[in-house]
Amino acid sequence: MKKIFSRCAAALMLSAIVVAAIAEEAAGTAASVSVAKPIPALLISNAERGMLLGIARAGDQIVAVGGNGVIVRSTDGKTWRQAKSPVDTAFNAVGFADSKHGWAVGHDSVILGTSDGGATWAIQNFQPDLNAPIFSILPLSSQQAIVVGAFGLIKTTDDAGVTWRDIDAPAISSDKLHLNSIAKLNNGKFAVAGERGLVGLSADGLQWTRIATQYEGSFFGILPWKEKGAIAFGMRGNVYVCDDLDAPAWKKIETATTSSFFGGETLSGGRVLLTGSDTTALMVSSDGVVAALKKIGNGGNGDSSLTGSLKIPSAEIFIGESGAILTAGD
Repeated sequence: MKKIFSRCAAALMLSAIVVAAIAEEAAGTAASVSVAKPIPALLISNAERGMLLGIARAGDQIVAVGGNGVIVRSTDGKTWRQAKSPVDTAFNAVGFADSKHGWAVGHDSVILGTSDGGATWAIQNFQPDLNAPIFSILPLSSQQAIVVGAFGLIKTTDDAGVTWRDIDAPAISSDKLHLNSIAKLNNGKFAVAGERGLVGLSADGLQWTRIATQYEGSFFGILPWKEKGAIAFGMRGNVYVCDDLDAPAWKKIETATTSSFFGGETLSGGRVLLTGSDTTALMVSSDGVVAALKKIGNGGNGDSSLTGSLKIPSAEIFIGESGAILTAGD
């Protein structure tokens, strides 16, 4: 396996080797904080050029998070400002319910909350002794959100993060597989994706069923697909679509690449943009075929991995090991 993939997988904490020390799930208590004292992230020059693993929009602000507790903000994808972070552990994802309220999640079971569009952040959960990274956040409202992570970790809040409680979901958690991604589908239901081809479906985010797939590798992401379905993507170019998760029939998309996909974004017209290792970006059309496969320029670092993207007017922002990359839109 390529060296760059190993580095990125470790950075995302998607490798079982990296997180094998996880022994238990985090407790669902108010502002859970470990005995270990969090260390604020350093403020550095050009923080947007370091590893970034998650990106989201908060009104007119673009917020990206990544390694060493970095949080950066921009209005145009060109000029970035680093926000103060109360922890220096890596963030895997960020999400906003509206222009003000959002969360950032990552290593050490950290959950940070913001109520001012990402200008300031407060610790809601921090438990490094658990060695349980959180991989994905799904904001539902200013008060509600769901997070998923390693070894079947799944938590929810309905009070803006004052308390986070564990969700008892044996159908997707009993095997202690990593839950790498959570998404809200176009019909209002919820889906998760993870190791060993795991896909879960829920009508309310609390009661879950596991959906059969023919894939045995890791899914790193899942997104809405058509009215009732999902598109799941992961290792070595594997991408599958299902038009209706209530009556699942999966179709493998021939991607013509062995690059692994770590991030994805739904675009207009039902298209999906996937990003992954070796600076690979893949556009899937609404009929489930590859519309474009290309490499994203990043200053000559051709082995760098991409971890996500965000469409802005007339441009696309890609993020990854080489930081934020602004390209012309389609």
